Amino acid sequence: MTTRDDTVGPSVIQAALDFTGAGDNTIISGTINQRIKVLQLFFVVNAAVNLKFKSGSAELTGVMNFQANGSMFMDYIQLPLTCNEGDSFIINSSAGIQISGTIWYTQG
Repeated sequence: MTTRDDTVGPSVIQAALDFTGAGDNTIISGTINQRIKVLQLFFVVNAAVNLKFKSGSAELTGVMNFQANGSMFMDYIQLPLTCNEGDSFIINSSAGIQISGTIWYTQG
């Protein structure tokens, strides 16, 4: 489910994080002449895994190691993870495990 909230300034989009693929997983598809800005997210992994956030092929983070049932919570920040113009927001996973949560972002 995806929802929009215009009460906090620019239109903030909330979407489910839910994937099991190893390698690059497109979380938010890029759009020509627009930038994705990830404001907040949380997720839980069901097994040990290494994750990396990317803007298209460019790395936004280094490798992050998670143990089974590990989680991440990125609270709202005013300096969001920002993708390059037109790029998709990607989470690269070292293993095909269940990753579930929610993401809040803007795209424009």
